[in-house]
Amino acid sequence: MSAAVAEPRPGLAAGAVAAPSPVALAVRDTGPFVVALVPFGLAVGSASVAAGLSLTQAMFGAVVLLAGAAQLAVVESLGRGDGIVAALVVTALVNLRFVYYGAGAARWFSGARTWQRLLLVFPLVDQTFLLGQQRFADHGDLTWRRRYYLMATLMLAVPFVTSQVVGYRLGAGLPPALGLHLAAPLVFAGMLARHLETGPARLAAVAAALAVPLVGGVAGPATLPIAIALGVAAGAGRWWR
Repeated sequence: MSAAVAEPRPGLAAGAVAAPSPVALAVRDTGPFVVALVPFGLAVGSASVAAGLSLTQAMFGAVVLLAGAAQLAVVESLGRGDGIVAALVVTALVNLRFVYYGAGAARWFSGARTWQRLLLVFPLVDQTFLLGQQRFADHGDLTWRRRYYLMATLMLAVPFVTSQVVGYRLGAGLPPALGLHLAAPLVFAGMLARHLETGPARLAAVAAALAVPLVGGVAGPATLPIAIALGVAAGAGRWWR
């Protein structure tokens, strides 16, 4: 009795493997980030308790900002009693990078209507920007990009916000010595390092990383923008031309 031979799926050459769907690919790509976002969310939730915020206030910040670095900076600023104006300044400085991110998102979804682009750019964060830069170069279809982006956003937002609620409930039971707030930035840096393929890019990353501890003690909330500016200046130096 002869063995049955599987016929290739319509539209696929014999032996070809179907490409993963945008939803499945987004779930796979966000896995490393999700693992890091949980301890980071716990740290933000715990810091919200220490700052005297109510759970409603903490969750409002989580949903509106949807950016851990800015949220943690604001919570710590309020905890020090800096006031609303100072907290707003901190938020603006930390989130300056979203000007560049927004330009990238405008290119990704240029075929969408204006109101759709405005909605899509709202949940944009570091992780989804990095993943978009990586994946969208090979996938120009607007529907594919939108499905991938929305699933990646969902996969990141749900565990991050949920872990903040848990961190808030645990309160001061999470000691700062655990360094939970470093989990997400460290994993993001590791993922980013995989894409530093040129000399200027590597120099820019090293310069920005070294600038943080050097200027952090005196620059305060302006540390990140200064580090970014120094990294850009180093990477764009004339010695690379």
